[in-house]
Amino acid sequence: MRVSKNDTICGLAAPTARQLMRAYFDDRPVEVACDILGVAQDAARDQMRAFEAAGYVERGGLAHGAGDDWWATTVKGNALANASFGKPISRATATRLLGQVIERARAYNADPARLLTVTEIVVFGSYLDAAVDLLGDLDLAVSTVRRDTDGKRYVDQVLEYARASGRSFSAFHDRLFWPARELRMILKNRSPAISITDEDIRKLTGRIEIVYVVADDPEAIPPPADAVAGA
Repeated sequence: MRVSKNDTICGLAAPTARQLMRAYFDDRPVEVACDILGVAQDAARDQMRAFEAAGYVERGGLAHGAGDDWWATTVKGNALANASFGKPISRATATRLLGQVIERARAYNADPARLLTVTEIVVFGSYLDAAVDLLGDLDLAVSTVRRDTDGKRYVDQVLEYARASGRSFSAFHDRLFWPARELRMILKNRSPAISITDEDIRKLTGRIEIVYVVADDPEAIPPPADAVAGA
């Protein structure tokens, strides 16, 4: 997705809307919106409900009650979170970036220190239209699973993995989602032209192209047969 800095999205300037969506990649409470927007809970809740009505976010699975509002981005919200204010990219550039993402996924899957496995990478969006040479960005859906099927042991591993990263985390929840966030960062490699979602894109469109499957990667560490989806 490409937007202009002068655009208005759900009543917010595009840069602020993008910042808000980036904060809701994973389930987050209304207080996060309060901090970003500098408003009280009622105003922040109204703003998040506007984004929800427009399809950018949905109620998160961590909502604990009627008065406890949590949200997470949808595919549309993830696209806005990854939106670029830059110039369109050529098909040749997109093809080069796609090859680099696949190579980074291969390297990640071959690394025994990682806690997740990339099981599939799917391309969707304008890249699949051969008649379009200037693309807004490279849209990818990335599926992952955990390498350890024991829930408690996996959580312990994640907490140690987060501690060993040397990063500061503002909340316990952020540490739990660090492996998934780190993987997204690794695959994007700071490229604003790469847009990644972990949504099941097949629920939204049948126009896709599978470009990587772990079963076809001889160097990858095979995930357990009963592996659960990565966080």
